[in-house]
Amino acid sequence: MRGRARARPRGGAGAPIRIRGASVIIGGGPRAALGALLLIGAALTPVACTTASPTRVVNVLGTWEEAEKEAFYKVVAPFERETGIDVRLEGTRDVAAVVAGRVEEGDPPEIAVLSSPGDLLHYDKMNKLAPLDGIHPDYAPEWLAPGRVNGRQVAVVIKAALKSTIWYNRAKLDAVHEPVPTTWAQLRATTAKLRAAGTTPWCMGLASSTTSGWPGTDWIEDLVLARSGPDLYDAWVRGKLPWKGPEVKAAWQSWGELLNPDTVQGGAINVLLTGFDKSAQVVDARGGCAFDHQGSFVAGTYASHFPPGATPDYATFPFPGFDTPVPRVVAGDVAAMFHATPAARDLLNYLTSTRAQALWVATSTALSPDRNVPSDAYRDEVTKRLGAELSGARSIRFDASDLMPTTMRSAFQRAVSAYVSDPSALDRILDDLDRVRDTAY
Repeated sequence: MRGRARARPRGGAGAPIRIRGASVIIGGGPRAALGALLLIGAALTPVACTTASPTRVVNVLGTWEEAEKEAFYKVVAPFERETGIDVRLEGTRDVAAVVAGRVEEGDPPEIAVLSSPGDLLHYDKMNKLAPLDGIHPDYAPEWLAPGRVNGRQVAVVIKAALKSTIWYNRAKLDAVHEPVPTTWAQLRATTAKLRAAGTTPWCMGLASSTTSGWPGTDWIEDLVLARSGPDLYDAWVRGKLPWKGPEVKAAWQSWGELLNPDTVQGGAINVLLTGFDKSAQVVDARGGCAFDHQGSFVAGTYASHFPPGATPDYATFPFPGFDTPVPRVVAGDVAAMFHATPAARDLLNYLTSTRAQALWVATSTALSPDRNVPSDAYRDEVTKRLGAELSGARSIRFDASDLMPTTMRSAFQRAVSAYVSDPSALDRILDDLDRVRDTAY
């Protein structure tokens, strides 16, 4: 964040005296000036027997606030204790804007944690990223790819999330005598049956500070992957597929099938105004909804409704396909080093270790891409199952919008909100996205 410039005195009483780079302001007459000069002399006197080394500090800038911030400090506590390195986290939901400002001012943090690896392309072109030589987490190759730019590893995933996930209320599904849907057709039929029974089928919230709309991009990504497969999905991510093409347009139309006012809690206006973190209301027995399409990162929110050891009345199932197996969409926070120091490198080595990853999953705020994290590190059965699904997925694809260039991703998010406001405007919305695509890649 940019600080406010302070006015400097230009002369006379109160003018600065500079001694070896220090600036001391003297004012208030001869007596005050004499006292100040004596203080300067004391400051310049060598101090004997100074043997304590300065504390090593690593500044980390990331999106984590509240529970996620507390979880981070729990994870790094052993590292601080054993190394003496002081880890300081600045959390902000507008991390992309803050990082950009700090880099522009020439004051980047040692480590920045980004939720969108696509931003790395910009900083790599500016030569602002330090290579992560010597940092080798025990991840599958698919998990290293998001941090690799032009053949160099410049970032690494330190927290993982499993998307392509639907949370549901067991009792509400049992009340309409429906099994867990495994195909898109079954999901649509169950949605209609819940609506007919007077139960709101879907919770949904798109608001998220400067990135409102991103929860809707998750819907489109799942539907592009489920309808058209991984190869077409990859081409779309790389900007090789038109937004108005039949494959991508069909994904938007499929999502639109669920956006009826009596299908989504509160209708379109409520969807646009509700924060993504406030829409997780599957466990609300007096109202709420039956289904919630969100990633594994809401596990802690749902778990907080039940005492430890209690059996929750919610569960999850994978995003249903169109009669074919569907790869899972995953996401992750990637850490990049903008100011290379030995302490920062030590911290990244620690955060990607099995030890730290096990501590992180125990907080119920993350899953781990580390194949050696034991299943009993997860604190409850729901996150344990999600962790097993993540590590056992036959095929994964990283969140598409997170991999897209910044301008494309931002336009995608805005397009989602525009579509929810007026689904009839889909052709115009997709035309606008194609115009952005022409210049973003």
